[in-house]
Amino acid sequence: DVAGGVTVLDVDPPPLRRRGAAAARAAVLADLDGRPDLAGELRRRALARAGTLTRMGVAATVAPVAGDWLADPEHWRRLGARLVEETTRYARAHPLEPGVPVEVLRQRLELPDRALVEALVRPPLTLRAGRVTATAADALPEPVARAVQRVRAEYADHPFRAPEADRLVTLGLGPREIGAAVRAGALLRLAENVVLLPGAVDDAVRVLAGLPQPFTLSAARQALDTTRRVAVPLLELLDRRGATRRLPDDAREVVGRPA
Repeated sequence: DVAGGVTVLDVDPPPLRRRGAAAARAAVLADLDGRPDLAGELRRRALARAGTLTRMGVAATVAPVAGDWLADPEHWRRLGARLVEETTRYARAHPLEPGVPVEVLRQRLELPDRALVEALVRPPLTLRAGRVTATAADALPEPVARAVQRVRAEYADHPFRAPEADRLVTLGLGPREIGAAVRAGALLRLAENVVLLPGAVDDAVRVLAGLPQPFTLSAARQALDTTRRVAVPLLELLDRRGATRRLPDDAREVVGRPA
């Protein structure tokens, strides 16, 4: 009879997908002694599910980074830095899109779960509607910035008038360009193809506060020197923001106006 025993070094080995992975794995196994070691397992695996570690006899005594995923701290920091780099790279390549889709980042970072991407988002990044973007508005693409500047110049003396749809197209402001300018805070969208400069809301409240209260839509339109096309959505926006109050007879009054 032959008496012997076996020491299992890894009950759940990672797949060997890349060239040289087998040799690298052999080097790792050479340093193992079969004793459970959470920090060591996380260093070797970078990411692991708590349940997987428990089945291996390794107590998952640290907090997950997302769901039941545990991460090696240094690897997690590197992923965070890479997330910023990939988001910035995508913004340069796609300047008119509202950020980079989470799934694109998952693939680029070679992560197994979208929840890991979402958990990595930290300032200066934000997550909104399944996309990651920088909180500080990146500079607009030069053609869009020039178009916005032309709007500023043309409407400086009539801040409550909005360029007509055909004028926006002539300026190079299509739907995507307008969307980028709105996200960057360079334009204010009242309705489709109705945009004003961003300071128009506060300026409008000051003008309307100078009217006899309450005031009609017609009085507001004349005071703002604008058209019904602009006045209607502008007043509706002021209503939603609580700057004005719509009365039962459809007249309005400025909220908090000094007596």
